[in-house]
Amino acid sequence: MAAIEEAKGRDGPDFSALPEGCIATVVSLTSPADTSMLATLSPDFKSACDSDVVWASFLPAGAPQTVSRSSYSLDRHSGKKCIMLSARALSITWGDTPIYWSWTCLPNSRFAEVAKLIDVCWLEIRGMISSGMLSPETHYAAYLVFKITPASHGFEFQPVEVEARFAGDEAGKSWRRFRHAGGSLMLAPAEGSGNYPKERRDGWSEIELGEFLTKEGQDGEVEMSVMETKGGNWKAELVVEGIEIRPKDGK
Repeated sequence: MAAIEEAKGRDGPDFSALPEGCIATVVSLTSPADTSMLATLSPDFKSACDSDVVWASFLPAGAPQTVSRSSYSLDRHSGKKCIMLSARALSITWGDTPIYWSWTCLPNSRFAEVAKLIDVCWLEIRGMISSGMLSPETHYAAYLVFKITPASHGFEFQPVEVEARFAGDEAGKSWRRFRHAGGSLMLAPAEGSGNYPKERRDGWSEIELGEFLTKEGQDGEVEMSVMETKGGNWKAELVVEGIEIRPKDGK
């Protein structure tokens, strides 16, 4: 009570005098939409509203934030569900063959293991998720979360085919190409779509694989893939953390 009385000013309460944890506790009792609105009130509210503790409180009861094969969260603009599949949750051709892929731990990964490409001529990474695990009536996009090491090679000449679509749909395929940028290789659009990789706040890079729309009552399988199987050239030094599925532009 003393802190609240101290926070009161002539023109109303001065919430800057309240501990951030106190504000976060109150905000966690609202909703994702309310939290996004409250974040605009002041820097103190924004800091509290951006807290992982607040957003974790909005997850469905019993839903883990991070498990060994996937990570769950809510989009902080729309409050809709986001899921990231770890590399271990993906189907990687030759992924368990040590001369082709290795599994390692990186300090800035949310998962215990990431996949590092040693050397392959057949690159095939696939993921699948039930649309019932996502929010209905939502425009989603899937993103490959990756790193390219300075020693990367073999990707320069052949586009990589990517897609994210409902099983059975024909539409959704597009291509990306690895190009030199700043002395290293970068995954970029093959046809100038402007869909370039972006640096994430967690230190990884991401690029969109495709997009799809979930509908109320629909429970189909969403397939995602990254493939280069036609060139025949050997490729190395791509590090894959996983594939993230989240609302497109927060919608």
